[in-house]
Amino acid sequence: MPFPAKAITSEHTAAAALVRGDGRAPDAVAFDMALVDFFVRGAELLGAPRSVAAIYGIVFASPEPLCFADIEARLDISKGSISQGLRVLREIGAIKVVEGNGSRRDYFAPDLELRKLVVRFLDERLQRHLTDGNERLKQLGQAVPDLGAKNAATLRERVKQLKNWHSKTRAVLPVIKTFLALTKL
Repeated sequence: MPFPAKAITSEHTAAAALVRGDGRAPDAVAFDMALVDFFVRGAELLGAPRSVAAIYGIVFASPEPLCFADIEARLDISKGSISQGLRVLREIGAIKVVEGNGSRRDYFAPDLELRKLVVRFLDERLQRHLTDGNERLKQLGQAVPDLGAKNAATLRERVKQLKNWHSKTRAVLPVIKTFLALTKL
């Protein structure tokens, strides 16, 4: 059963506007729009660029691997954004290069191993934040404003709690990564 074009509502229009129809079947375009919207919304939660999410969505929506020109034809984003987005997606392991009909072009397909994506996210985003966080927390502790003894003590206690959370997160991160390495997601 084809994806209903009417399933794309006005709340999908921002992400859906990134998808070009250009003579393709309306139900295929609607499906592309829905997946691009899904991944763009997820990217917004993670602070990732919309263009990267749109590229992943369009590659994910295609049953066949897509080359750069295919992606460019299906998305209304610049060549530079596509090039950069493909590089980012390859670096984080979200897409892989696959054989493409004997062509010298690179063809891209989604890497569907969720474990890889989560581990890379943990390594590249969370680990970096935790590493940078040590210095920031130290500065926060030194920057508690003098709002009276009681208020300053409350703020120092809150910073202490942040340091505690930070420490616990740093301690549990290797355990999470080991768990992910041993499981199949």
